[in-house]
Amino acid sequence: MKAFISAILASLTIAGPAFASPLPADHQTFLNTLEADGVTVLINEPADACFGDSTRDGAYVVYEGQQYLLICQDQRKNSDLVAWTANDLDTIRHEGFHVIQDCMDGTKGDQELDTVFNSLSSVIDSLGVVESMRIMNSYLIAYGPERHASIKYEIEAFYAARDYSASELNSMYNKFCK
Repeated sequence: MKAFISAILASLTIAGPAFASPLPADHQTFLNTLEADGVTVLINEPADACFGDSTRDGAYVVYEGQQYLLICQDQRKNSDLVAWTANDLDTIRHEGFHVIQDCMDGTKGDQELDTVFNSLSSVIDSLGVVESMRIMNSYLIAYGPERHASIKYEIEAFYAARDYSASELNSMYNKFCK
């Protein structure tokens, strides 16, 4: 994690807030809202996070009080921005939802997440048990035992990314984070 955060910090001198175009208007608005509220959006940067052996689609990280939303585009070949895929847009919604979860404990930007929806069992029912189990299994492997309790946030983020538009997530962000 320290190497990942160091790579993000090193990339800040290279990466800017430019977005590949055309980004659908609702996703652009969501990212603009996040950026206007202090979230740094990085696309295909840092290289250590998005290239080489990395299979990462994205991440939400808070380091020294600064929030970072990272999107690694599917068709990336280098740090250049490329055409957006459906998975890239899903990643924007998924990682953006983690930013909303970060606001739910009452303190924005501390990376202490809380659930947004009232019932995790309803989220699992809607997402589907098989899909929920797939998510749980992949994160049980990816996360160390100290982070296993965080898997509920991943399930909720996968559900939100699938079932909510970027406009709806933008509204949630404005409601819970501003």
